[in-house]
Amino acid sequence: MTKVGFIGLGTMGLPMTKHLIDAGYETFVVGRSRGPIDKAVTLGAEEAASPKDLIEKVDIVMTCLPVPQTIIDVYEGEDGLIAGAVEGKIVIDHSTVNRETNEHVAKLLAEKGALFIDAPVSGGPMGASAGTLTIMCGGEEEAFEKALPVMKAFGDYIVHVGPTGSGTVVKLLNNMLIGVHQSALAECYIMAEKAGVDPAIAYDLIKRSAGFSKSMDWSVDAILDRKFDPRFSINLLHKDILLALQLAEEVNMPLDLIRLGEQKVAEAKEKYGEQDVCAIVRPLEEKTGTVLKRKG
Repeated sequence: MTKVGFIGLGTMGLPMTKHLIDAGYETFVVGRSRGPIDKAVTLGAEEAASPKDLIEKVDIVMTCLPVPQTIIDVYEGEDGLIAGAVEGKIVIDHSTVNRETNEHVAKLLAEKGALFIDAPVSGGPMGASAGTLTIMCGGEEEAFEKALPVMKAFGDYIVHVGPTGSGTVVKLLNNMLIGVHQSALAECYIMAEKAGVDPAIAYDLIKRSAGFSKSMDWSVDAILDRKFDPRFSINLLHKDILLALQLAEEVNMPLDLIRLGEQKVAEAKEKYGEQDVCAIVRPLEEKTGTVLKRKG
């Protein structure tokens, strides 16, 4: 059976790795933090000494890392993935970065005969735990078809979008919308409260109406129960929106509403950057003197 490797055992990567193990894949891992590595080993993974050592042991490597520079750190260098890549290896990056990073590492891997897929995921830690992630893939069709059975271990909607970087484009579109949606929802919920309507009732009705967005499901309970532990942090969202704005400049696309959303996300980041994206509501709560809490 195909041997696989995973690098980046965070809130997304660790449950994705568990699904690979549960699906019967011999799984190798590398990470910076001892705790997640120990947990993965407890689940049945084997620890590799370095990214280079890991890719030499497996057929397919998956990475899920926070920022473009982390990708460069893991992929390049004498102990990096590229150093150990040979013909036939497949590397899948589930990170949310930018097309430039995708194209850069794809080129270096291609020079070694290896294939690359940019495959950012959506669904949050809940989707990762449930194995129901949406995966948007860019790269060669050959690589996608070979990797598809492995990705099915943790994804239930997996699409080949187009050439290298295409999956990243769709993910950046998705995340720039999150910034706008969460900013608008903050105004919506607080307006309901100030007008004497229970935000939970407003949510329930809007969910059945044309104004609904999936961001409402993500945020309403966390806001009303004051649970802002990060499933997806404001810091990471802001990073993604800036990458989306960079892409917009590359393709000469004005993004007026997205820029307004970015301002709201940046404002929340100043004080609440480590908290979940639903905490975007908190600066507006402070400005209006209105704290949203569940009734009863």
